[in-house]
Amino acid sequence: MNSAIKKLGALSLANALILLAAGPGFGQTVADDEPAASLTPDAVVAQTSRGQDDRLNYFGIGGTIGVSDDGDTELGDGGFSLVGRFSFSDSLSIHSASVLGGDSFASFALTNSFSEIGAGEQISVVPFVGAGVGVEFDDFELSPVVTAGVDVPINELFTGTARVNAAFNDGTDIGVVLGVGVDVLSLF
Repeated sequence: MNSAIKKLGALSLANALILLAAGPGFGQTVADDEPAASLTPDAVVAQTSRGQDDRLNYFGIGGTIGVSDDGDTELGDGGFSLVGRFSFSDSLSIHSASVLGGDSFASFALTNSFSEIGAGEQISVVPFVGAGVGVEFDDFELSPVVTAGVDVPINELFTGTARVNAAFNDGTDIGVVLGVGVDVLSLF
C-alpha cells in the first residue's frame, strides 16, 4: 500500500509540474482593455466559446479501459488514471495520462489539435493526435506512444477528455482513457 501511495504522489507531481512549468501567466491571458462579459441570452449557455488566447490547460482524474494487453504496462490492463494537457499554442500541446496499478505507466505525447468543432453551439469538441514517450515505473522502461482523442470544454473551469493511447514495448498495449480535468492555470 505504501508503494502505491508513493507512485500516486510521483505521478501526480509529474503531471502537475508539466502543467505548471511555464508559470501561471502562460496559459490564458485577458487583455486589460477587454470589456467584462455581460449576461446576454447568448452568454447564458452550458458552454462558452473560447477566444484565441483561451487555451485548454487542465489536470484531472479518470479511468482507463484496457483494450489490448500484449505488452507489459498497466495501459492494457486499465485502472485509475490521472490526465492532463498543457498548451503551448492554440494547436500544439502536451497531453499526459498516467495509469496507476501494478505496472504503473505514464505517457506524455506532443499533440496537434484541430479546429474546435461546434464552436458557439451547445457542444464543442477539440480533436487531437500526437506521439510521444511512455514510462513504465516498475523497471523504468521507455516506450513509444501514439494518442488520438477529443477534449470537450464543459465550461471555463472543467474539460472532459476521451482518448485512445497505444504503447509499443514488448507488445502493443492499447487503452481508452476517459477523464475530467480542472483548468489549473485559471485558478491563479
